[in-house]
This record gives sequence, structure tokens and C-alpha cells, in this order.
Amino acid sequence: MKNFTRWLNKSYERAGKEWTPEELAFLADKYGLVSDRAISKHLKRSPNGIMIAARRKLHQTRKMNFYSGHELARSLGIPCSKTIISWVEAGWLIARRSIVRQGPFKAWLFRDKNIERFLRARPWLFTPMKMPRHYFRSIIQEEYDRDPWYTCQEAATFLGIKTDDAVQRYINRGWLPAYKRPGGPWQGVWIIRRSAIEKFLASDPRPAHRFETASLSRKRTARRHGHPLRLSVVWSVLCPDCGETIVVKADPSLRGPRVQERFIQVYTNGTCSHGVECVLTR
Repeated sequence: MKNFTRWLNKSYERAGKEWTPEELAFLADKYGLVSDRAISKHLKRSPNGIMIAARRKLHQTRKMNFYSGHELARSLGIPCSKTIISWVEAGWLIARRSIVRQGPFKAWLFRDKNIERFLRARPWLFTPMKMPRHYFRSIIQEEYDRDPWYTCQEAATFLGIKTDDAVQRYINRGWLPAYKRPGGPWQGVWIIRRSAIEKFLASDPRPAHRFETASLSRKRTARRHGHPLRLSVVWSVLCPDCGETIVVKADPSLRGPRVQERFIQVYTNGTCSHGVECVLTR
């Protein structure tokens, strides 16, 4: 190494020559990311000149071009940098060892583009309100605003159920895509994205309620025990085209707004095709 440095000092020394803006820009972009030897070969300057120019002209240290594990944890509001390293080991976050030593080991090197890609792919790992004011926080907030995340209890409201136990059953059966956020008293908390809930509701795989489409065996059992079965409900609907009041017999699963919507869809597509009484099925 000493012989190489001596050779560089003799061959690449450009004493008395000012640094050009292009050279300083290259040094600012690469300092700390690649070795001083590679920079000195490219700029044809000595390693000592590289270090002096970075310190005196750019006021830049080797770690200013990347995030170390501790710096990234602090920027993301993570209490321990070991969590960051676990994401690297899981393949979620791209990183490599830098040329800068931090204690007995070389510091981890995290680039801005890799961090941003990781944050946009897994925003559910973070809570924006718990993050410090930083550009990374704005990325997480943008992802939450674009497609929010909900816990099982919050998703139950959108799915029309009262408890989150059914939501967890949907997740376990593979009906509802979800991710498990680390933490909590057990093994984390399930969270579901709004787009996944909308896709679930668009092709709802859940069996209908018993009074809506009960199987023949259940109907027979209900009649055998003396329970009446509701087969249809009578509604009075005002036709928006002709203004007449129509009697509509609808399936019990259809509610008021749905009856009106279904009636318009079936009987009033440009021209009225209904009579005094109509029948709507599910």
C-alpha cells in the first residue's frame, strides 16, 4: 500500500493546479462510496489530495453520501439499528458494506434510491406520526394517503361485520391479502390495504346470509321446526321515467337503495319495460 501511494504521489500529483468544477462534482458524488484509490486514478490526483480537497473544499466526510445503519434508524424513527439489518437479511432492503470503518467493522451503506424503493413497497412497517420530520416520512404519508392501511378492527367496518375475528379468518383462508406489522403482544398486527378490501368486496367469496340464499336442506329443517321462510319482500317504487308507482317483489337480500338501483337497471334502460307489478331477483 505504501509503495502504491508513493507511486501515485509521483505519477498523479498535480501540485499547484486548481480543482475544476467537474472534478469537485465527481469527488462530491463518489467520496465515501468508492475507494480513494479509484477516485485518484480517475482524477489523476494523489489520495492525500483527494482527502484534503474533500475536507477543505467540499467540507464533506466519507459518510455524507450514504446512510449508515444508525443514521437510517434515526431518520426512520426506529429505536434500534438491528431492525434495519434484519430487513437487509430478509431481502427487503438493499445494502452493502461500505469502505468506512465503524469500530471493528465496516459500516453498512444504504443509498437513497434503495431506501425509497423499500419504503414505497412496505409502508406498513411505519407509523407516520411516530416518525421524525424527514423526507422519508413524506414518502410514507404519501403511500398512506394514496392507499390507506387498516387494522382488522377497522377493516371489519368496511366489510360489514362487527368483530375482527371474521377478518382474520378471511386472511387465513386466503380471501383477503394482508401483511403482518411487527410488534404487538404476540406476533404482530394484521393490516389490510384499502385496495385489497375493495377487490374483496367486488368479488365477495363469503357465503350469503342464511335468510338470503339458504340451502334446500336448511330450508326444510327450518320448516320442519315451524320457522317461516321469507321468500320475497314487497316494495313500492316510483319510476323515474314515467312517474308511475310500481309494486316490486324483491329478494329479501335486496335493501331499499339496492331495490331502486336494480329496478332502474332492469326496467328503465331508456324506455320503461315494467308493468304494474315487477319481480326482482338477487
